[in-house]
Amino acid sequence: MKKPCIAIDVSKGESHVEVYLSLNKLFSKAKKIKHDAEGFNYILDVVKKIEEKVNEKPVILFEATGVYHKALEFFVSEQGLEYFVINPLHSAKFRKRELRSVKTDKRDCSNLARMYYNGLLKESYKEEEIYDELRQLNRYYETGISHLVKCKVNFNEKLDIVFPGYEDLFTKLYSDMSLLIIKKYNHPKSIVGKDVGTIAKFLESKTTHKKIYCMNLADKLISFSKQCCPGCDKKSIHVDILLGLINELEYYQDLTEKTLNRIINLAKTLPYFNILHSIPGIGENLAARLIAEIGDITRFENNKQLIAYAGIDPIIYQSGQMSGEHLKMSKKGNKRLRRLLYLAITCMLRNKSDNNSIRDFYKKKMQQTSGMKSMVASFACANKFLRIIYSMCINGTLYQ
Repeated sequence: MKKPCIAIDVSKGESHVEVYLSLNKLFSKAKKIKHDAEGFNYILDVVKKIEEKVNEKPVILFEATGVYHKALEFFVSEQGLEYFVINPLHSAKFRKRELRSVKTDKRDCSNLARMYYNGLLKESYKEEEIYDELRQLNRYYETGISHLVKCKVNFNEKLDIVFPGYEDLFTKLYSDMSLLIIKKYNHPKSIVGKDVGTIAKFLESKTTHKKIYCMNLADKLISFSKQCCPGCDKKSIHVDILLGLINELEYYQDLTEKTLNRIINLAKTLPYFNILHSIPGIGENLAARLIAEIGDITRFENNKQLIAYAGIDPIIYQSGQMSGEHLKMSKKGNKRLRRLLYLAITCMLRNKSDNNSIRDFYKKKMQQTSGMKSMVASFACANKFLRIIYSMCINGTLYQ
């Protein structure tokens, strides 16, 4: 016989709580609570009342709702209560089985309870903390990269006004040396008339480069400044913004580098890291970030579940004369993992090692199917790549 349950429909900062003793026996109607001490203590009071009434602790039911359910999950976990975190897709599918699908906060509570009493819920997977930490770090890294890209775009825009043509002096425009020169001499007119030795001495004192390199660069800078025609003077607001953007660039470059190193060092403590790193074209960066988004691969019962989690499984829709073949990907899974998979396939296709099954599979696909687009073939390779990863990780074998 099923235990009593507390069904909670979670939203931002508040939830509706409805309590059931059995499928058709309501203990208390839906009540709105806030996600604070008073609201969560109400849940504990209900647990005590049910325990006194039926001598059994109830089960807590709620959907995974982005970050909004995290406080509730942490609370019930700390209290040692049994709970189920329900996939919203599963609850929506259950709700739509009815002829007249109605969605309200109160109705959502009863839907969760009916799913539980109909035996449609599995025990919530408790992921190890290291995988959640890796996932959060990877997403923080991606946020830093997006800020860095925007900052570079804005920096280039201002650079073309203050120092037009400056990027031709360096193979790496955003290197420490390049940014150091702009911070010291923030306008071409600040370089004109300077002595080569003075500039070279400054560069040598602030970097690890040798004297001859600094002398050559100083000479190039002076020649460049004499020919440069800036779009503003030294006191222009464009110069101030350019210097501010350099500070942002350095901040995000340092942040993303430290975050990536932390991801790699953390991933190295897991057995899957060496397995993924053994695949041709997969470096430490990609191996660590793939693990961050896949998580504990043993939670997937087969490779099909892993492929569906990535959202690269094909949509099957067959009706009448419509075959259901050659349809698009579902894209219902982890979009960040899909991006990493595309990056991984690109790296593997560039890898020239003889033992590269993905590159061979790609060539075979392109030859077999006339008119197949490169993107389609790449995601066919991603599908195969995930099957390889799953088999290697489950069996604990390196790429051969």
